[in-house]
Amino acid sequence: MTASIWRALMAIGMKFHHFADPKPPSPNFKIIIPSRLSARGGQFRLVFYVPNEYFEAPEGYRWPVVVNFHGGGFTLGTGTDDARWASTIIRDVDAVFVSVEYRLAPEYPFSIGVEDGSDAVIYLASHAEELQLDPHSMALSGFSAGGNFAFTVPLMLHDLANDAGKRMLTEAHNLKESHKKSPSSSNNHLAPPNQIGSSSSANSSTHSLSRPNSSSSSRPNAIYTHSTNGSVFKLANLESTALEIQQALPEYTIKAIVSFYPPTDFRTSRAEKRPTNPQPEKNLPPLLTNLFDESYLHPIGSIDFRDPYLSPAAADDAFLRDAYPKDIILYTCEYDMLNAEGVAFGERLSHSSIGKMVHGGLVKGCVHAFDKKPNPIKFPEAADRIYGEACAELRRVFGGRSSLEERRQLSKSKTVDRFEDHVEGDRMLDVG
Repeated sequence: MTASIWRALMAIGMKFHHFADPKPPSPNFKIIIPSRLSARGGQFRLVFYVPNEYFEAPEGYRWPVVVNFHGGGFTLGTGTDDARWASTIIRDVDAVFVSVEYRLAPEYPFSIGVEDGSDAVIYLASHAEELQLDPHSMALSGFSAGGNFAFTVPLMLHDLANDAGKRMLTEAHNLKESHKKSPSSSNNHLAPPNQIGSSSSANSSTHSLSRPNSSSSSRPNAIYTHSTNGSVFKLANLESTALEIQQALPEYTIKAIVSFYPPTDFRTSRAEKRPTNPQPEKNLPPLLTNLFDESYLHPIGSIDFRDPYLSPAAADDAFLRDAYPKDIILYTCEYDMLNAEGVAFGERLSHSSIGKMVHGGLVKGCVHAFDKKPNPIKFPEAADRIYGEACAELRRVFGGRSSLEERRQLSKSKTVDRFEDHVEGDRMLDVG
């Protein structure tokens, strides 16, 4: 089966997933941004979910922002797949949620997705003033393949900031008129960079999107206006920044990484990974994982599986220590071929040689992507709780309050073998 057929099937599954109550929100708006790091050039979309108060916030107010990468084996999925996670973020963390519609394999194989994710962080930090974001209160999150990006994007950004020479910012190429597409088209097509798509949901349509544009106002001069068809907004006068003028990196701070059931080590083959699941029949089928690998790792003979931009577990301790924030929130699933490598990576990050605070843990009795089941009746309680405790950690990281009970609520539904407990145990052994 081709990627296009699987994409259609996944789209149907996500419709069922989103149908269950409580229904997740639609995006508030979308922005098309240029690719600067990929040699392929082009553009891709950022999908925004914002708190209700976003459009009425006082002048100068800046929102924390969670930059998210959806799952789908680097081959499937869209920026709206994680709408339930977005809903929990804007409700419980009071932060802006930006889902990156990175370009998909096989049309865009490794390492274009990592480059798009890095471009997204750079763009948001550069235009934080207009978008009312706090560039020093950023977090990255992701699911499955997106969970890999949550770990690999900071490595690429660290190299870029330290002029490691592996990637460089370039001036975005202007697209010819014949290449322009509507923002409502597939995420792998190009669209005008100044167009912003909006859903027709009541949540987004009840807000006035115009912002003050006077010399006496300190609010950025960004104005959203309706297009002729009423479904598209344009950001009329976004100011050029040092990114556009000089290809200069902005200042920003990534305060946390949240990663759900990610692949972290491609040095181990699928054949070796499958038996690590105590119930191998619950692994994703080879038909699907073969499609993922053949699409993303293309051409296979040219891929170095030790590349940290692909396998973050292959990075040395110093690289991980310097590139990652102090707080890592990582969840793996017991009945998943990716569990063993995820647990090993989490334990390594929490070891004194790297010294990160790794929260979350191994969730017993769960399969890969258990929170994305196409169940139109009910969103799983365990999924709701895992989102809740991850948000409690983010709230703490961003300077808010959260109780230990909120950060451990998943234990009411599932047994969790937590990374923090391992660290405390090691400390007790060291003392003894």
